[in-house]
Amino acid sequence: MQSLLEAVKTYPAFIFDMDGTLLNSEVWHREAWNHMLEEHGAPPLSTQLLIDLAGLPTRVLAQKLVDEYNVKGDPHDMTVLKTRLYLDEYMSKVGTFPLICDLLKEVKAMGRAVAIATSSHQEEAVYQLERNGLLEHIDALVTGEMVKNGKPAPDIYLMAARKIGASPTQCLVFEDTITGMKGCKNAGMAAVKVFDGNFDCDHIIQPDEPWAGRD
Repeated sequence: MQSLLEAVKTYPAFIFDMDGTLLNSEVWHREAWNHMLEEHGAPPLSTQLLIDLAGLPTRVLAQKLVDEYNVKGDPHDMTVLKTRLYLDEYMSKVGTFPLICDLLKEVKAMGRAVAIATSSHQEEAVYQLERNGLLEHIDALVTGEMVKNGKPAPDIYLMAARKIGASPTQCLVFEDTITGMKGCKNAGMAAVKVFDGNFDCDHIIQPDEPWAGRD
């Protein structure tokens, strides 16, 4: 029986999420969100709530906090402040998940097409990918501000596929959140769910496959 890793390497094109997939950054994003809320005089959010909302673009998450969780503040101002706090105070503390980063480098060395599809801002993404020695191993970078609709809409994955000259059925996506996995499904792409830097599934999850996994 073909192993998951063997099956992964049969794909001609790869799309990787960044935060929580390649980079161990989610804990620092949570710190920035709660720092922002403190600046707005609001109590910190639970880790579980931020996990539940993980993968959403910053502007969408800020709007949800106002609309659904009664956080007082202007969503635009909250987005700007959270982003600045993360860039200035937390981003330099981010490390990598070696298994997934090494896999990215390996498939690129095999001659496969590689893209990053991240909800993060371009400034942040370029800094992190360059700082962690990944930028030179990718063919395309698509960030949140480049698409109209963020995850779980398919826009970011479809743009990444176009940039590397691949069809959706040729792409294999690596994602760490349920929001991201829904986005893969909506894009008609197969995916591998990861969690804390390791595989969180025992086979490649096809877009037409019913699946419920861990956030």
